[in-house]
Amino acid sequence: MFDSPRRRRRRILWPLLVTVLVAVGVVVATAGGDARSTISYLEDVQLSSLQISRAGANLNDLVGDLSRVDRSEFQSVVNGVTTALDEAADVADREAPDEELVGAMTLFRLAVESWSAGMDGFTTAIYQAADEPTDESVVDDLASAVVSVRAGDDIYHALLEEFARDDVPSPVAEMPEVRLLPVDTPITVLAPAWVSAARSEAGGLAMRPSVRIEQVSTTPEWVQSADGSIVVPAVSETIDVVVVVGNSGNTVTNVGVLDLTLSTADGEPVEQRETVPAIEPGASTSVAFAQLPVTPGTFYELVVDLDPQGPDAFGDDNRHSTGFTVNEATPTTVTTTGG
Repeated sequence: MFDSPRRRRRRILWPLLVTVLVAVGVVVATAGGDARSTISYLEDVQLSSLQISRAGANLNDLVGDLSRVDRSEFQSVVNGVTTALDEAADVADREAPDEELVGAMTLFRLAVESWSAGMDGFTTAIYQAADEPTDESVVDDLASAVVSVRAGDDIYHALLEEFARDDVPSPVAEMPEVRLLPVDTPITVLAPAWVSAARSEAGGLAMRPSVRIEQVSTTPEWVQSADGSIVVPAVSETIDVVVVVGNSGNTVTNVGVLDLTLSTADGEPVEQRETVPAIEPGASTSVAFAQLPVTPGTFYELVVDLDPQGPDAFGDDNRHSTGFTVNEATPTTVTTTGG
């Protein structure tokens, strides 16, 4: 039997309806995906700008008291700004997901590039000013760096104006204000003033390398006897010497060397050398000299010399000497009982 015309129309229309619905779904999904990618991208831009704004606030506080800032504090704040700019550069280098955003993202990229170049020059000039008190060229270098940072501030302001246009998509959250160096003082006045502040005797920006021997100990642990002498229990035929080396300066130390000499009144001295790794300011590290041979009942002179392999403001704390005696072994008493 043949289907009626109405039934045949239903069989034809139903697949067409399904196809149309699927096509509409694809278009909606695609449009939604583009919208989501745009929103996600703008969120990254807003977050990056917020991080730069916060880092800039810390930088503002720092330069406001530059004559009293310690080098490690300066480095920490500058690193925070650099990290925020590096993360923003990663966002700025991505392709804009919307044609209407090309202009805004070009401005964002140019602002980040200008800020980054300016901050590199600013950091270098401040360090140079502090470390080389007679170098007057740093005034011009610092002025150029500040000009570049301020240019970044101006470009970013143009970015905010671009987002304010009706035909440009903008982040859901409000874009923050950013001024990395919000000091409006003329460059001709500001640059010399900051150079002078960096060289202030009250501050701590000048390089001050200082590495030292902080502590020397042994295993088994030596102790002070009743008569004031240092003794080491006769536990075994060897001892370990542990030397703690610290960095009390404001710069990272070079890789150094520790020389140990363990000598007696007669006999050949024991000599060993160990490497001291680079140490961050305020940190310390332990260096071990293991299994040094000793004889019970013998007096030893221990000398440890630290060679920083680089500049060191104070050299009188790089040597340690101690005399100690290794105790005689305690005789073993054997008790017997008769049966």
